[in-house]
Amino acid sequence: MKIEFLKQQMMNRVLYALIPIVLYAIYLFGWRVLLIVLVTNFFACLTEYVFIRNKPKAKISTAVFVTGSLLSLTLPPTIPLWMAAVGSVVAVSFGKMVFGGFGKNVFNPTILGRTFLYIAFPNAMTIMWMKPFTSFPGGFTHFSHSQLITSATPMIQFKQAGELTALPKLFFGMIPGSSGETSAILIIIAAIYLIITKTAKWQPIISTLASFIIFTVIFYGMDPLIFLFSGGIMFGSVFMVTDPVSMPKEKYSIWIYGLLVGFLTVFIRKFSLFAEGFMFALLIANTFMPIIEYGMKKLVQRKVKQAS
Repeated sequence: MKIEFLKQQMMNRVLYALIPIVLYAIYLFGWRVLLIVLVTNFFACLTEYVFIRNKPKAKISTAVFVTGSLLSLTLPPTIPLWMAAVGSVVAVSFGKMVFGGFGKNVFNPTILGRTFLYIAFPNAMTIMWMKPFTSFPGGFTHFSHSQLITSATPMIQFKQAGELTALPKLFFGMIPGSSGETSAILIIIAAIYLIITKTAKWQPIISTLASFIIFTVIFYGMDPLIFLFSGGIMFGSVFMVTDPVSMPKEKYSIWIYGLLVGFLTVFIRKFSLFAEGFMFALLIANTFMPIIEYGMKKLVQRKVKQAS
């Protein structure tokens, strides 16, 4: 069977925005990062092919490479390759194809895959983290870093010992963490590119981050920037909250959706055992998205009826 790909320019632009983040991740953690990217993309593509192979004129969507790439960048650089492959299969199978394929998924596939790995393999996802290279050429001359450190991401460090990481380190990404979530500056640049090219809407990004900042101040009473640049909230707000399929379509619903994600992220970080709350927050918001849409639609219809 001839394998064909559905060309999606919007998805291509997301992949372009990820290129600097992937390169910086290689600089921080070595070429093993690229290997993880290749593994997750291969199994994401293979999984979609298995589901569509007998359908007439079916094509593999470019979006599946976005899912594979995003998933790889949310994983620790130490993740065993077979686990990365399993996460990719789960992301595409249960996050996308069981709902009917591209454009029909209820949950964000990337976050679904990562959450599965987080729950199924907690040691690999939360215990061992790779120390980043800090001087040029860094990981460009290494496959991976030889030094592993335990429980040393900024969020875990704060959760366990109450220690805060210096803001410059967080901003430029010189910290242990998931491959693509460390550099706030590159994520901000990617967000600007995606908004300018109309690939992503700015409303879900702003509403999520604004909600996160407000509730961080309320719950912690501390500098929100330190928390904003720690963990996956920045990366997730730009690349996952903006997913056009799993987020609401109506503008007021989008604001409510973003506010809910930001609030739940802080709430879970503060009151649960988990150091990171974004992935659970987004899945919960995905669950309530149809209710939000339905409620807002009924409200608008009622107002129009009253006005007439």
